[in-house]
Amino acid sequence: MLQEIELELVRSAQNGNVAAFERLLRQSERQMLAVAAGFAHTPDDANDIYQDAMLAAYKALPNFKLEAKFSTWLHRIVVNTALSNRRKLTRVWKKMAAVQQEYERDEQYVEPHSPESAVMDEELSGEISKAMRKLSDQERMAFVLCHQQGFKLREAAEIMSCTENAIKVMLFRGRNKLKQQLANYN
Repeated sequence: MLQEIELELVRSAQNGNVAAFERLLRQSERQMLAVAAGFAHTPDDANDIYQDAMLAAYKALPNFKLEAKFSTWLHRIVVNTALSNRRKLTRVWKKMAAVQQEYERDEQYVEPHSPESAVMDEELSGEISKAMRKLSDQERMAFVLCHQQGFKLREAAEIMSCTENAIKVMLFRGRNKLKQQLANYN
């Protein structure tokens, strides 16, 4: 019954019914935002990824063949958009970091002191982000989908277009890298 409704909505959206497309998106909006957040550095970045992915999905909708579930297809678009966005942002961040270093050196900028717990939280958060960035794109994608989003191995494999065993290997390697990177925080 639910799949029939989804199929009707997809076909209607493919025929130009924007309301049908919006209804399809509402069913998985939180999940898609959470996936985007798993790849983003800030909530604004996650929203940008989500918006870009939904625009890409709308444009690609006429080509959706109904061979997979709509949500799986949408997840793949969010993940691909996030990876593409990250590649673009990496170039921008490198330029911004260089400018920031130049500014700090020229101005001898000193940040105000904050309470110890806030500093420790910020440090840990930064170390987790740094450790996640050291994962390969595939390891990070598998980690986000399975551990942060709760997807089953089969679902993650379908989204990533690989086998369940490949997902297991990516997760194993990713967890080991994270354990090594965060060993000082046990």
